[in-house]
Amino acid sequence: MEPAVKLRSSVGASRGTALSFPPRLVPRLFSTKENSPSRSLVRTKSGLANHGALHEEEASEAFSAPVVLYVDKQRLTRDCVTEQLAVHLAEWAIESVPSVRELQDRGDWPCTSVVLLHTHSASVRMAEITHDIAAIVEAAPSSPLVLLSDLDNAAEVAQAIQLGVRGYLPTNLSVPQAIGAIRLVEQGGTYIPACVLAASLGTQQTLSSRPVDSEGSVIDLSPRELQVLEILQQGKQNKTIAFELGMCESTVKVHIRHIMRKINARNRTQVVLMTKHLVTDPARLIDHDR
Repeated sequence: MEPAVKLRSSVGASRGTALSFPPRLVPRLFSTKENSPSRSLVRTKSGLANHGALHEEEASEAFSAPVVLYVDKQRLTRDCVTEQLAVHLAEWAIESVPSVRELQDRGDWPCTSVVLLHTHSASVRMAEITHDIAAIVEAAPSSPLVLLSDLDNAAEVAQAIQLGVRGYLPTNLSVPQAIGAIRLVEQGGTYIPACVLAASLGTQQTLSSRPVDSEGSVIDLSPRELQVLEILQQGKQNKTIAFELGMCESTVKVHIRHIMRKINARNRTQVVLMTKHLVTDPARLIDHDR
């Protein structure tokens, strides 16, 4: 039997009431959150060795947790982002440094799970950023590099991927989206933002709106010819086409002849039949041609 430890109750103080507890429960009952070993994050071997309440299994588990090494030269964003990472990646260890040079002075950083580099509004084509990326990729090829950037641009993303970056996070992402991307990269994936897909779809839509012949070759129609063709496909006469486009009827006839020649049509009826599958948007094509 363990001797009971008597502690006076504040509730029964007037009666002199004493409560009895086993000695091993006393530290747990009266420990604060600040001093509680389950609430503290220890990242160094010496810290774990000196933290008597942590068992060896817990220490080993702490070292096996993923690590994010966050590089940001601006103190304010470094502190804010680090805090958010710690909240949303509670089971991870979060470290932050102000520069890649200081990162290189650390002997253990090549074992980091993910390196997160905040470039702010600087382009990856700038010599300083290119040098930082190359230094990280060369020194820690097994640690995936993720860029956090203010530039939501497909060309920037493509350049970053070519330099060895495994994830590109525009700062217009929400925190949950960014956290999800970091987890994806840590698991071996690659994160490409939506701006790349949007740029690709925009190019495809522009190309698909241009008329093509039977062999798939693009027919080079001028924006004005495309406007005439669109109204001609509606079955309207030359006079109506001229009125809607604000041109002379003779000019409409010239445009139709040019269209017939370019698509090898014999008459206007054949023009409509040969181009009925086309979905043209003259306004967009005019903007594109500019």
